[in-house]
Amino acid sequence: MTAKVVIQCDAMNCHREIDNNGTSDDVQQLIEWHKWKNDPTTDEFHYCNGCWPKLKHEFEGKL
Repeated sequence: MTAKVVIQCDAMNCHREIDNNGTSDDVQQLIEWHKWKNDPTTDEFHYCNGCWPKLKHEFEGKL
């Protein structure tokens, strides 16, 4: 059995996504491989490396 993992950027109007392409099913590992960032207040939201620079100022007091 193969597990498919797809992670979508949670930034508004962003449609980027990454998937495991048959590699790891570890979400955190996939995020690190693609240089995406977790929301520092919760692990529920993820941001692509294109959106994160625009959003990180919103989290500066929480990092």
